[in-house]
Amino acid sequence: MVGDIVAHSYTRDDLKDLFFSALEMFNNCLDSDINKDNLRIDFFVPENGIKVYERFCSRYFPKHLDEPYKSNGYFDEIAAQAFVSESCYGVLIREDIDFTLGEVLQMFLHEISHLYCTQNEVSGGHFFDKYCMGSGVEDGMINAGYAIWREAIADIMADSILSENATLTLPMVKDEIRHLNREISIGNPNSKKAMSLILAYIMISAEVATTADWKVTEKEIRKTIKFEEPIVYGILEMFFEQLHTSPFWTITPEFITELGQMYLELLSMRAFMIRIKEIQNDEQ
Repeated sequence: MVGDIVAHSYTRDDLKDLFFSALEMFNNCLDSDINKDNLRIDFFVPENGIKVYERFCSRYFPKHLDEPYKSNGYFDEIAAQAFVSESCYGVLIREDIDFTLGEVLQMFLHEISHLYCTQNEVSGGHFFDKYCMGSGVEDGMINAGYAIWREAIADIMADSILSENATLTLPMVKDEIRHLNREISIGNPNSKKAMSLILAYIMISAEVATTADWKVTEKEIRKTIKFEEPIVYGILEMFFEQLHTSPFWTITPEFITELGQMYLELLSMRAFMIRIKEIQNDEQ
C-alpha cells in the first residue's frame, strides 16, 4: 500500500537482499524466530511455476502439493507465497516483478507476517490445519473468516512495520473502499479478498489507527465511507476490537467463525436484495 514512484527490475540477489532487509525490519518489531538458517527461498516465473513449486514443496512442504497450483493462471496471480512446516519456513518469489522498492518491501513484509502468524496465531500454530479442514456449514464459516482475517492482518502488519506513522486517511481511500465494497458478492471469487482489503485500508487509516475508541472510529467511517448495511459496521467493530486485544495476532475458532458468519450473512443479504429488485422489475 506504500511505495516509490518508479518501478524497478531485480536480480535474484537483489530480491534476497531486500527480503532479508524486510525480515530485519520485522524482527526489530516482533523478534520472530524466522532467520536465514530456517528459511528456504526459491524463485519462479509463470512459465516454470509448476515445476518450481513441485520441486520446492516436494523437498520442504509436501502438504502444499494438495493445493490447486496447477489451475489456470495460478502463477500469474501471485508475486510471492509463504510456506510453513514443522522444521522450516519458506517463500517462493516471482523474479520478474517490476514493483517499486516500497512495493517489494511491502510484499515481503506481508509474506513474513503470514509466516509469523501461522506459527503464533494459536498455541502450537497452524490454525488452518487444526480448524479449517472440514466441509460442513460451520466449516464454511470458519474458512471464510480465516481467509478474510489472514490477508487483512498480513496487510495491516506489513504496513504498520513499513510506515512509522499512519499517513493514509479515509478520504484518500474512500473511492477505492467503495469500489471494493461493490465487489463483495456471492458470484465474485475475489469477494473475500475485497473484504480483507476494506478491513486493511480502514484499520491502517489515520482516523482509525490513532484511536482505541470504536465509537470515535465508527463516526469517522460513517461520515466518510457511508456503508449502507449495518452488518458491515458489525464486521468492522469486531475486527477493530481484535486489533486492540493483546497480542492482536492471536485468534480463536469462535472469533474466526463469527467473522465468517457475518461475512456470509452480508453476502446473503445482498443476494436477497438483488433478487427482490429483479422480481420488482419483472412485475413492472
